[in-house]
Amino acid sequence: MKVWFSVLAVLALAGCATSPAPAPVGNPALAWQARVAKLAPLGTWDVSGRMAVHTRHHGGEVSLRWVKNGPRYTIVLSGPLGRGLVRLTQGRHSARLEDSRRHVYQAASAQRLLFRATGWRVPLDALVYWIRGLPVPGVVGRQDLDDAGLLRQLHQLGWNIRFLSYSRYGNYVLPSDIKLSRVAAEGGRSPGMPPAGSGLRPVEARLVIERWAYLR
Repeated sequence: MKVWFSVLAVLALAGCATSPAPAPVGNPALAWQARVAKLAPLGTWDVSGRMAVHTRHHGGEVSLRWVKNGPRYTIVLSGPLGRGLVRLTQGRHSARLEDSRRHVYQAASAQRLLFRATGWRVPLDALVYWIRGLPVPGVVGRQDLDDAGLLRQLHQLGWNIRFLSYSRYGNYVLPSDIKLSRVAAEGGRSPGMPPAGSGLRPVEARLVIERWAYLR
């Protein structure tokens, strides 16, 4: 547990190097609607950062690179996964995982492959939206906005998501530090994930984003 808290401390320090927070606005709800309209079409990016995950039995930190182009994306994780480097590729109808030993696994969902390979229950399908500071559309949830119309906390798909900081990248203000905590299964579970009682479950996950690029 001490190791896990030290990892979180390092990530918290890394997340401090951000641009000033956007100024409060007169109508946060109206600013939020404009923000959703601007970010919802954003489907292409190249993100680099680090992710720490704490499961019931162990924790660890990995470097992450996430390249997305429309419905297809590739996530490369490197660190103490028990497999060295892991490359996840999600296509329109199938996913592929390749580890450092050139072992290849296939399934319908990248997040299911990651769970099978590492025991990490990371909701990748939902993170496609959460990484932009948006809720998953059409899914019941509870959200809290700040005075600038930014999403600061979200309860959705059995997770509590806290957006600890934002930074400006080109014309976009996007999350740079996100903390996820697994909570009760209210609102359902993320599609493609095993039942909550199976295997290892993360207690907390932390994603610190160091770079956003190719935003369009």
